[in-house]
Amino acid sequence: MIQRKQTIYLFLSGALILISFFVPLATYIGETNSLVLYIYKVVSLVPGSETGVSPYFILPLLTIVSLIAIFSFVTIFLYNRRKNQLLFVRFMLLLVLVYIGLFFFHYNEIMEQLTGGIAIYEYGITIPGLEMQIPTIVFLLPLATAMFLFMAARGISHDEKLVRSTERLR
Repeated sequence: MIQRKQTIYLFLSGALILISFFVPLATYIGETNSLVLYIYKVVSLVPGSETGVSPYFILPLLTIVSLIAIFSFVTIFLYNRRKNQLLFVRFMLLLVLVYIGLFFFHYNEIMEQLTGGIAIYEYGITIPGLEMQIPTIVFLLPLATAMFLFMAARGISHDEKLVRSTERLR
């Protein structure tokens, strides 16, 4: 039963969230400092200067993304226990929403205050005429992960309904 379609969705969600470890989330270039925010660290662009943030500052973001990645791959092997698998998938969906909210409403604000500048997304789309940039990788990776997790949850619940319906026929 490991060859179910939700296995592919769970694998893709884990792979997509792992990509966010390798790309910078945002670059903040301001008057006081210039910083680059990764999932696992904050790097200063000014040679020889400190970032001004604690090493524990990034820990909640790192923990959430790590849990999503680990649970995505572990949940694949829970195919015999569909109720537990569905519970894990719903928990990961909640974690993805917390990740998006935490980054855009907490970390983005703090980093902008530290640097005195706005977020610049390396893989973003700049809107001409406005001083606004739409984050693509940072925003689309968690959304695609959530989409794959939602599709996996639908597949798991469909399998559970199918198994319950065959048990009724016995």
